[in-house]
Amino acid sequence: MTGTRSLLGSVAIYMSANAVAAGVPLLLMPLLTRILSQEDYGRVGMFSVTIVALSALAGLSVYGATGIRYFERNELNFPNYVTSCFAILGASSAVLMLVVLLFSDRLEQVTHLPTSWLVIATLVAMVQFVLQVRLGIWQSAKQPWHFGALRISQSVGDAALTLALVVGLGLAWQGRAAGMAIAAGGVGALAVISLFRSGLIGRQVKKDYVLNALRYGVPLIPHVLGGMLLAMADRFMISSMLGVAETGIYFVSVQIGLAIRLITESVNRAYAPWLIEALRINDYPRDIAAVRMTYAYSTALLAGAILVGWLAPFILPLLVGEAFQAAAPIVGVTALGFAFGGMYLMVTNYLFYAGQTGRLALITISCGALNVGLSYVLLPLNGAIGAAQAFAASQLALFLLTWFAAQRARPMPWLRALTGQG
Repeated sequence: MTGTRSLLGSVAIYMSANAVAAGVPLLLMPLLTRILSQEDYGRVGMFSVTIVALSALAGLSVYGATGIRYFERNELNFPNYVTSCFAILGASSAVLMLVVLLFSDRLEQVTHLPTSWLVIATLVAMVQFVLQVRLGIWQSAKQPWHFGALRISQSVGDAALTLALVVGLGLAWQGRAAGMAIAAGGVGALAVISLFRSGLIGRQVKKDYVLNALRYGVPLIPHVLGGMLLAMADRFMISSMLGVAETGIYFVSVQIGLAIRLITESVNRAYAPWLIEALRINDYPRDIAAVRMTYAYSTALLAGAILVGWLAPFILPLLVGEAFQAAAPIVGVTALGFAFGGMYLMVTNYLFYAGQTGRLALITISCGALNVGLSYVLLPLNGAIGAAQAFAASQLALFLLTWFAAQRARPMPWLRALTGQG
């Protein structure tokens, strides 16, 4: 019972922190969609997804290794391991910046962002790596309060700077983008200071630690690239095929659907350490409990997504300006996609535990390709809602394929828990 209460308490803290983080775009949306044009709001969306895309490459996804190796901190020099991961960040980011500058003309056409903002997005991606390291270690250490404080600090700074730059100084999309970038930089500096004060920054970059981290991160690159195709291909393709104004309308639906992701990420951050510990001790009653929680949680997610879609036509006039009302029919479909994504998170932890990231990468990139293919077909037929339909279908495929692979990697009593046995 104590373990369950601790889990629920952590979920509440993570959810509160993520609620503030996800709430900032939602709270700003009524204001921004009445000040910014569809094109400007579309550029805000493109700046956001460009940061996410670059973050997938900066550091080669090795930040996750620090959270995993934290559980083995007594068996290695953990501060030097963290430093070795930062060395990977520096080297990979230098290459990434060079690529951005060399292909800036083409990237400007795809993102509708000037080169200067592509450079800023690359720097923000580097900062996001640092934040992920700090947050990941706190998560592994079961310190949700510290996690929440840093997340909330970034969100509050983001909102305050956006209001000052967009409303106070009259800047357009650049004001919103600058608010995001400056807030990330400030909180990134706090994260570095925290790591130093906690003694988590070592003095040496060790070759074996670098190789160990790369063995964790590099196999995940196809998985991350597939995740990019799943999560962001829709906006890039809408921008290319329908224009940046349609991207602005679609971005509204995504922002509302992020309420679902707020819940799923919060639950997973608390659930993943609990599940990994349960799997390590191989306790059948806890296996049954994990399966039943997954079923109940997935049912709640689907019900919530349907409710969001039903309420969208009623709440959208309160949330966005008149120019963005066309997003109403898209909201329910994107919410359903985010619900399937949350169900995927509940089963993907088994593959991470089993170390089968290669299999996960194959599934993710296949589903990412499915998303691109479906978007290419459905966008000309159905408009922006076609991208939402492709997103939802590919997220469902991701969940089902990952669930099947997870059962092969680490068998769980899915049927027995469903029939009441155990």
